[in-house]
Amino acid sequence: MNGLSSKEVLKSRELHGSNKLPEPKLDKWYDFAKEALSEKITMILIAIAVLQLFLGVMGVMDLSDPIMILVVLAIVTCIAVKTGLGVQKSAAELRAKTSVRYCDVIRDGKVQTINKDELVVGDLVCVGMGQEIFADGYLLEGKISVNNAAINGETKECKKTPIEGYVHKKTTSTDAYTNQNCLFAGTTVMSGEGKMIVTDVGVNTVNGDTLVKMQTLEAPKTALDIALDNLSDFISKWGTIAAVITFAVLTISGIVQVGFGEYFSGGVLNIIQKIAQNFSVALTIIVAAVPEGLPLIVKLVTKQNVKTMEKFNILAKNPGKIPELAYVDIICTDKTGTLTTGIMTPKRIIDGFGNEVDKNSALWNSIESNICLNNSATFDSENNITGGNSIDRAVLGLVTPNKYADIQSNNPVKLKQVFNSGNKYSAFTTKDGITYYKGAPEKLIEHCTKVLSSNGEIVENNDREALNVEITAMTRNAMRCIAVTMASGDLVENELPNDMTFLGIIGVVDPVRDEVPSAVKTAHKAGIQVIEITGDCIETAVAVATECGIYKDGDLALTNDEFEAMSDDEVKSIIPRLRVISRCSPNTKLRLVTLAQEIGKSVAMTGDGVNDSPALKRADVGFGMQGGSDVAKEASDIVLTDDNFASVVKAVELGRTFMHNIMMFLEFQLPINISLLILSVIYPMIATGALLASVQILIVNIIMDSLNSLSFGGEPPKDEYMTEKPIKKGSGLFIRGAKKRIAISTVAFIALYGIITFSPIANMFASETEAMTARFALLCFMAVFNGFNIRTEHINLFNGIGKNKLFSAIAIGIFAMTFVLCNFAENLIKVTALDFKHWVVVAILAFMVIPIDLIRKIIEKKRENK
Repeated sequence: MNGLSSKEVLKSRELHGSNKLPEPKLDKWYDFAKEALSEKITMILIAIAVLQLFLGVMGVMDLSDPIMILVVLAIVTCIAVKTGLGVQKSAAELRAKTSVRYCDVIRDGKVQTINKDELVVGDLVCVGMGQEIFADGYLLEGKISVNNAAINGETKECKKTPIEGYVHKKTTSTDAYTNQNCLFAGTTVMSGEGKMIVTDVGVNTVNGDTLVKMQTLEAPKTALDIALDNLSDFISKWGTIAAVITFAVLTISGIVQVGFGEYFSGGVLNIIQKIAQNFSVALTIIVAAVPEGLPLIVKLVTKQNVKTMEKFNILAKNPGKIPELAYVDIICTDKTGTLTTGIMTPKRIIDGFGNEVDKNSALWNSIESNICLNNSATFDSENNITGGNSIDRAVLGLVTPNKYADIQSNNPVKLKQVFNSGNKYSAFTTKDGITYYKGAPEKLIEHCTKVLSSNGEIVENNDREALNVEITAMTRNAMRCIAVTMASGDLVENELPNDMTFLGIIGVVDPVRDEVPSAVKTAHKAGIQVIEITGDCIETAVAVATECGIYKDGDLALTNDEFEAMSDDEVKSIIPRLRVISRCSPNTKLRLVTLAQEIGKSVAMTGDGVNDSPALKRADVGFGMQGGSDVAKEASDIVLTDDNFASVVKAVELGRTFMHNIMMFLEFQLPINISLLILSVIYPMIATGALLASVQILIVNIIMDSLNSLSFGGEPPKDEYMTEKPIKKGSGLFIRGAKKRIAISTVAFIALYGIITFSPIANMFASETEAMTARFALLCFMAVFNGFNIRTEHINLFNGIGKNKLFSAIAIGIFAMTFVLCNFAENLIKVTALDFKHWVVVAILAFMVIPIDLIRKIIEKKRENK
């Protein structure tokens, strides 16, 4: 099979199109504007502004408030549009990176690796276990089974066999899913290998429309989104209740003071004016309570974190899982390619007597045939080893390209069974009726009754003592051992004969990545348990885990069989001590994740195989590997482009940073909202009018808070984040003493506001407008100073501030903006210019939030040191 020529590829693409699916439709700026204006919080403010406009037109209310509310909302909408376009662009870039998939095709008589989008009708595609099928077609060679779950929801594997007398025709119905010859885009090869001919590509595939829709599905709201929505609703609800009570109290107190008849005298316009004044105060309370900037903040911080993660080889396919990383207290990690480099090198080859194999012997000739024929890797046109798994590539390196070609051409394979994680071996039968096996020693050796000696003589031998001693020594030196055997007779699928002849053991080494021991140490400091789950034998698994720092004397290492022999309750009891599971099956991975979650653990799982997908889906956070199977990457939440365990730990650190940054903003925002809510209710009952104008509150709640969200979102990871214990599941939105800090800040805000509003200091202001301006400036300044408190728990407020230059720039900007607004926006936001002495008083009072919080920090540190 030579496949298409280069000219035929171009002609086919011209006639039938490419395999590239249309890009999802991008939202326009007005779509984001509509979304921003449809937010519940924004709609409340619009309703308030419209009502105030109506009252203003009637002459019973000042028009400046509603006009400025609409102006501020316009500014916020512009910010939301810009943010939305930016997030959309980032999502498109991320989608482009994660959607790059490759497949092997035969063109011009050679195997070539191409981007799936380059497939054309008529292409001959090599398919194998763990690979996604990217186009419709027919199986021409081989035997495979596929999973159609991604398309029709059926989880049962469907066996496929080659079509006889192939004639190009299009399959037009999904009823053909079970057709034993048809293959469909979007399905996955679960076992076997073969070659398929492409009949339809792109949108012309049976599932073209479905695959396009799958690209455009919106992600559901995350747990953090829901928690923040609930918080906004809670505050808004109590703000509304407080507003209604305030309106009723003001109206009733007015009636009581002058009497019912007097209060409602003076005509309809006078009555409307009195009610409108009370109503305006009530509306101000709602504005004060509602955290208008919260939805925007989460988008901004998420966008910043996704960008940051990409710099560290971490692609957050599901950005909603980023905060989940802060809860992870168990990381289940593969060994090969994740803890180790994944570049295996043969180190030893021993025979059935425990001796080194002579490469000039007859025994080596048999081993060499097994290596060349029982292998999914191959040599490309430039004699580079390609395809297959890391073991296949490693052992193929033992032979020359010429020898490989010679053995392949002279030994046609009659029957073949590819490796799978259940059987743990692969096999093939030659035309001469000899079957060769390659796989796990413990799986094959027990079926051997004979040994092939170095001179090619078959010797009866059941003594395995010398061999086992050597295997044990190899595995304790972190070698992965592969047994090669043979038997007379044809291969019987999934069955091993009991009279096999043992050929040898090939020991390959896969060195631990240099950065992994340090990353494991960091994980342990962060209170995270690391469990190595591997297909290797127990000795090799423990040797690698020890070198990585995962395992030490007294820890628990189990084989897959030992783990599965335990009851659920027994497994739950040993999970805290568990460090290694060897010969681990996909079902064991899934069971481990499930049981760990049942005892309240948050589990991160790494995986690269097709059968890892259930465990990856079940885990709280699933990490796929860029070099892994398409199915594993699709099932994962995050893809590591370097397949490195150190990147998993880095992702946890960035997830913790995300949560800290969100909590910083909440600790910044909520004291403002809560103190404004309380003071806005109390003030009109003691004095006349409102504490602050609605537009002033909006400026603080939206514009200045949005700027501060950028500064908090830009806070880099701190070393102390990885010395904290993971957040406990079910601990709620407020973590690590956040409620206490919010409460202290709120009390400080109210106290300082009380000083400038109700103490003798209030007498220094010549008018209510001047007093309101001072209150507005005080709120802005307190917020900025409190930002310094929040960004670090160190006594030194400038600790690490140089790593977030945006924070300082925004703080200075808000000070300057407040001064400019108070001096040059008199008619716009109901302020007036303040004297120097006023600014001194405002600055001193605002600064007091710093020593108040320093006292809290000192007390807490003393408690920690006891």
